[in-house]
Amino acid sequence: MLNGHLLNERYRIKEKIGGGGMADVYLAKDIILDRQVAIKVLRLEYANDEEFIARFDREAQSATSLSHPNVVTIYDVGEEEQILYMVMEYVDGMTLKEFIQRYGPIDVPEAIEIMKQMTAAIAHAHENGIVHRDIKPQNILIDTYGHIKVTDFGIAVALSATSLTQTNSILGSVHYLSPEQARGGMATKKSDIYSLGIVLFEMLTGRLPFQGQSPVSIALKHLQSDTPSVRRFSPDVPQSVENIVLKATAKDPFHRFNTVYEMEESLEVALSPEKIDEPKYFPPTEVGEETKAIPIITESQLENIHQDTIIHQANAETKKVGSNGQTQKDSVNKKKKKDKKDKKKKKKKKNKKLLITSIVLLVLLSLTLVLVFVVPALTKPKDVTIPDVIGYEYSEAKDELESIGLKVEREDIPSEEMEEGKVVKTDPKPERTVKEGQTVTVYISTGKEKIPFDDYVGRQFDEIKRLLIEKGYDEDNIVAYEEFSSEKPAGEILRQVQPVEGEEVIPAEAKVIFEVSKGKEPIELDNLYGMTQDEAKKHLESLGLKMHPIKENSDTVPEGMVIRQDPSANTEMNEGDIIDVYISIGPEKLPVNQYTFEFDVNYTLDDEPDPDNGEGSEDEQENKELPPQIVNIYIQDYDNKDFSIVAEQYKITKDETITITLKIEQGSEGRYKVMRDDEILIDKTIPFE
Repeated sequence: MLNGHLLNERYRIKEKIGGGGMADVYLAKDIILDRQVAIKVLRLEYANDEEFIARFDREAQSATSLSHPNVVTIYDVGEEEQILYMVMEYVDGMTLKEFIQRYGPIDVPEAIEIMKQMTAAIAHAHENGIVHRDIKPQNILIDTYGHIKVTDFGIAVALSATSLTQTNSILGSVHYLSPEQARGGMATKKSDIYSLGIVLFEMLTGRLPFQGQSPVSIALKHLQSDTPSVRRFSPDVPQSVENIVLKATAKDPFHRFNTVYEMEESLEVALSPEKIDEPKYFPPTEVGEETKAIPIITESQLENIHQDTIIHQANAETKKVGSNGQTQKDSVNKKKKKDKKDKKKKKKKKNKKLLITSIVLLVLLSLTLVLVFVVPALTKPKDVTIPDVIGYEYSEAKDELESIGLKVEREDIPSEEMEEGKVVKTDPKPERTVKEGQTVTVYISTGKEKIPFDDYVGRQFDEIKRLLIEKGYDEDNIVAYEEFSSEKPAGEILRQVQPVEGEEVIPAEAKVIFEVSKGKEPIELDNLYGMTQDEAKKHLESLGLKMHPIKENSDTVPEGMVIRQDPSANTEMNEGDIIDVYISIGPEKLPVNQYTFEFDVNYTLDDEPDPDNGEGSEDEQENKELPPQIVNIYIQDYDNKDFSIVAEQYKITKDETITITLKIEQGSEGRYKVMRDDEILIDKTIPFE
């Protein structure tokens, strides 16, 4: 099946992800439910077997009734032309076989956990009356989270009903085949239990219990040889776990677990302290089970039996007449001979009558058979088998079918796989048995179906591309050339370059080219740094852009000027886009605290007055006007940055109390200095608090 094929107008085939002797598996997309699915497609060699098709359909439909977290869900079962398929849940992971090959032998707790999930799935199937019949690691999937999913319900059941001479049907499973299946018997629920035991053996040891040069030799070992000890290959496996393998793989189904539930319960407690060292399990041997030789009874033994009887009767007669003398004995013998002779004559006559009667009956029976079977067979149409003419030219197919007495009717249909003029299919299908004179419809390919190409101008390219892919167009053949347009939004189809509207094309082969709008031509953004807010706004509006002003402190950019922009200069913008422009509001203003200080400044005289000098008494000195003293105060704070400039000045002629106020900004210090004339009285630094 080709990648990209749309199965049943719903499932788009992506790629082949697996396969075996019975079927191929493809990854596909359900375009209706928009999800990934796995599609198992039956190989064509089974597609013409009516009995198998009926069994496949019946069993596959039964499998759709299974709903369990450890069973791969089957969504759909169908047929398209000669393709039988099942649509199922897609599991992203690996098979248990790959897991064992990569990590085996598997640790005991992990192997038990995997088996518990498997037994849960099989128990659910058995509850619904479905026997898997083909349990093997290749049919067990493990997703990326370690969850187990059992698959192949349906196909395995159907195939198991086919003849065992079809060795391809059992080659993949012979290593896990139960003894009753190997000898050609009916598979039962206990056959699934046997296969589960073999899978557990393989997980614990990393190998298969029975090997051989051919499938037949392996099947014989399943019939004749006991399952090897798990502990022989993996000594760390507890005896309780090995016992589960031994009981599940007992040759006699009667000695296995009665149900999968019972096996699941044993797995639950296998590692418990009271179970882990239990004695080794041995299947019971029943009395009379051994083979006995039966002697052959020959004709000579039969003759001896009759002779013994006759001799016994003669002896009895002899004893009876012995007392009457020899004459009586002779008389008895004569009578006996006469009776024997008469019996022979009667028997001969009777045999002659039987022979004549048999001949008459045989003749009558022969005549009856001729009238019932031979005469009608000579007059009614013969059975003929429809030959496989798929791929023939019509004239060749017509000659082939007419040569065996069939009538031919032609019908033309498109075909994705068959080239024009060749036979796509016949109805009835090849290998079917029909009567001479029946009409066979031969479907001839007109090539791949051509459909008219629609007008997609004015629609969104992405939407149309998805639509075309769903219709079967190759994604790589859908091309868009973009052009700027001041009128059409980005992504809108401006023109169909090819195909033009109405042109008939084969979707899978058509080259589709659109001219698509890129929207309006972008505007290259200028550098706005150093502009005022008004200048930046007018410039952006002239380009068709909008400004979003954002106020921000700056220690370096003057207030009202552009600090920066987002997006940056030289960025391509579209008309109507909004530009973030950061405008300076000057340095950041920090908290300012106010501090008040009060201090005394004394008035001092250079010399004390001397009364003897005629300067007068103290009272006279007090009344005399004193010269003033200059007090300068220097302040450095939030309002006074230059400490060298006098902030306040006082002229005192007496002692004074002076009060000053400092404003100090957070993160800085204040300072004040008091000088009387040229003398420094106070010099203090005040921290922000």
